[in-house]
Amino acid sequence: MIAHPTDLARHALFDGVSDAVLAALAAASIRKPVRGGELLVEQGDDADALYFVESGRFRVVVNRVHIVAYIEAGEAVGELAFFAGGKRTADVIATRDSVVMEVPRSAYDAIAKDNPELTEAMLKLVSERLAVATARTASVSSSMPRVIAILPAGASALPDGLLQRLTAAFEATVKPGTPVIAVDRASNIAPDSEAYQAWLAQHEAKGAYVLIDGSGPDAWGQRVCRNADALVMVGRPGQSDPEPSPIEQTAMRWIPAPQRTLLLVRDTASQPIANSGEWIDPRSPKLHHHVALDSDADFAKVARFLTGRAIGLVLAGGGALGCAHLGVVQALQDARIPIDFIGGTSAGAAMGAAIAQGLSVAETLDQMEAMFVKAKAMRRLTVPLYSLLDPTVFDAELRQRYGTKDIADQPIVFFGVSTNLSTNGLHIHRRGPLWECVRASGSLPTILPPFIDREGNILVDGGVLDNVPVKIMHTLKTGPNIVVSLGDPDEIWRTPVQYDDIRGRWTLMKDILLRRKREAEFPSIIEIMSRSMVVASRMASKEMLGEQDILVNPPIIPGMQILDWHMGRELSQMAADYITREVIESAGLRDLA
Repeated sequence: MIAHPTDLARHALFDGVSDAVLAALAAASIRKPVRGGELLVEQGDDADALYFVESGRFRVVVNRVHIVAYIEAGEAVGELAFFAGGKRTADVIATRDSVVMEVPRSAYDAIAKDNPELTEAMLKLVSERLAVATARTASVSSSMPRVIAILPAGASALPDGLLQRLTAAFEATVKPGTPVIAVDRASNIAPDSEAYQAWLAQHEAKGAYVLIDGSGPDAWGQRVCRNADALVMVGRPGQSDPEPSPIEQTAMRWIPAPQRTLLLVRDTASQPIANSGEWIDPRSPKLHHHVALDSDADFAKVARFLTGRAIGLVLAGGGALGCAHLGVVQALQDARIPIDFIGGTSAGAAMGAAIAQGLSVAETLDQMEAMFVKAKAMRRLTVPLYSLLDPTVFDAELRQRYGTKDIADQPIVFFGVSTNLSTNGLHIHRRGPLWECVRASGSLPTILPPFIDREGNILVDGGVLDNVPVKIMHTLKTGPNIVVSLGDPDEIWRTPVQYDDIRGRWTLMKDILLRRKREAEFPSIIEIMSRSMVVASRMASKEMLGEQDILVNPPIIPGMQILDWHMGRELSQMAADYITREVIESAGLRDLA
């Protein structure tokens, strides 16, 4: 089919190009349908044609793995390689049934030869794309999906009213005036695939979110999933077999893992969560969420994730100073600002994991005092072969307080960060026993022995590489993050002692036995190790922030050190007062409520 000139005129990239040139270009174009899941161009092929997307959506995938961009209706495809005269640098795959206009190189060259305005328009496009590519990070944040297929997971059935409740949650979350369309399996919106595609394009042009129930006949489910930007699978643990259904398996071939979400639904919030991994592992969703049918807040949370508005809380390491995190949490809860996702390093992982479990701030403070003040979990020296401190009591306390329940079974989505000495990189904990994550993330090198996981990885404190893991949060979700760094990043740490004041071993042993303390002590090994790990992260914390992120630096009690757990409750209250008084209004946190 020949493209109509008005099809090309609709593309903003042709501003300034005359109607006569557009007509010639349209006459040389071939209208080409591309089914969802099909390749339009393949990495390594000759760039012998230029494409313009008339309707639909495409993803750009490098090396068959990394999604680096999405291309929407009204945009060009493959222009960089086309004008460079080289090979395709990525696969371009239709995420739904689409239509493109293909312009062969010979036809384009013939028209551009006598019409320099066309070349100028294309050079402008190339420049804009290069600017975007240069600014892009490794974790490209794609535009949020607009067409979302909803399928029952395994042998589950969608709970009655789930589509309507999700729709209501979307309507309460998106900007006023944004259409939210719900389509159930009884709807007769289009008799065939082409009409269905046109119907989607009509609503997409209005900026609508379209939520579609894909359950029912296979033909309907396949049409829905082949034309969806994202897939939401809804499972009922304990009520059905978690093995993916045939339609799920088909949908997952079309919709990549970064665009998959798993909802694990239970009847009431009081019902325990267990065995989430049985549902997660065969589906590889980017995220999973626990949803209680008696909780409107859970539906609102899912809507925030699916529309790019989920609120993350990123917590830095810092030993006992991490009690300030609890004050921040208390202030946010008092202001009714939701916390959708928690990530942390070291003490941040410990505090975040407790909140992700469902503990209150008061319960978490009680837990910290029981471990570190009453049980003296970090005050037990040992023969310094593996570490300076004996971890026996510490490990027992962590097992008791955090338990062996999987990270995936916590009601709030959570990750912790440790440093993997085996792979020389970060280790992101999203599965496995919660206590092991907290133990590994807080394994101060030389102070505590490293944690060794079931695969033999040697894990130490996450602060060695990333004490403020906001970049990791960016890779896992879109939307604002409240980033809590501990201590003043501009603080200068000095000591009145001189280097010659360091004590020899016999003097030191005598002073320890007689419990003698000097007025000003040489910095301890724990202080030096802790400070060495966080200094780089403090310097980089502002540079790591995204546009929507809010950096919070709660005040610290003067003179408080990383092992002063007895001051934790006072510090938590100080941080809560500070956030309530100084931050919630001025930093725009109230807008997140």
